[in-house]
Amino acid sequence: MNNHKKLKKYTESFIKSLTRYLKKGLNVSATIHPANSGGAIIEFDITEQARNEIKIIDTVPSINTTLERIDQRMIGGNIQGVTFLGTNVYMDGNRIVIIKGEDDHEHWSNKAVSDDISRIVSPHKGA
Repeated sequence: MNNHKKLKKYTESFIKSLTRYLKKGLNVSATIHPANSGGAIIEFDITEQARNEIKIIDTVPSINTTLERIDQRMIGGNIQGVTFLGTNVYMDGNRIVIIKGEDDHEHWSNKAVSDDISRIVSPHKGA
C-alpha cells in the first residue's frame, strides 16, 4: 500500500477510536510500514508520552520484509514463505501490530477501523 494519505487517515482514526478505551494520561504512537506488494504493517505503541505521534517508514518490497525487521514473536523461521490476507492483529504488552495484506478500500475504511478496534477491545465469547 503506497497511498500514504489513506494509511495516515486509517491510523489517525484508529488512534482516535482506541484512545477512548485507554486510561487518562496514556497516548498512542504509530509507525506505518507501507509495502509495495500490497498491504502494510502499523505498529501502535501505548505509552505515557506527551501526545499521539504518527511516523511513516520508507516503503519496503513486502510486509514480510517489515516482519523480518521489527520486534515480533508471532512468526519465526522463513517469514518470506508466509502470505497475509485481510487483517491480522498481534498484541504484545503495550503494543498492537496490525498486519493488512491487501490494498482494497474495505480494509482501510472507517468501518475497517471500527471492526479492528472491536477485535481488540471486545471480549470473544466462546473459545
